Amino acid sequence: MKCVTIVGNLGANAVMRTTSDGRQLMTFLVAVNQSSQEQPVWFNCVGNMREKLFSYLVKGQCVVVVGDLNASVYKGAIDLSVNVDRVELCGKAPEKTLQSSQQETQQNEIY
Repeated sequence: MKCVTIVGNLGANAVMRTTSDGRQLMTFLVAVNQSSQEQPVWFNCVGNMREKLFSYLVKGQCVVVVGDLNASVYKGAIDLSVNVDRVELCGKAPEKTLQSSQQETQQNEIY
């Protein structure tokens, strides 16, 4: 196991996915800024987390992610992914939670 701890911000709202065998997995992208580079390093995070956490995993939220690191090459670029064991929220939450964002989208669709 290659255990890693990353601290960064979500690049988009978390997504709940159902696997072919019926398991629900939460996926989200975390950007980790490095002082020596202008571009952040992106991590694809996948885990079987509590659904309560889902509404807090919104774009911009700062998180600490602990899990097993996997690296692969895709179209010449290195793809970093983390099989998540633990997620902690850190810093101030973005003003919009997923629930308020979804309500706003629904309201915009109605009008």
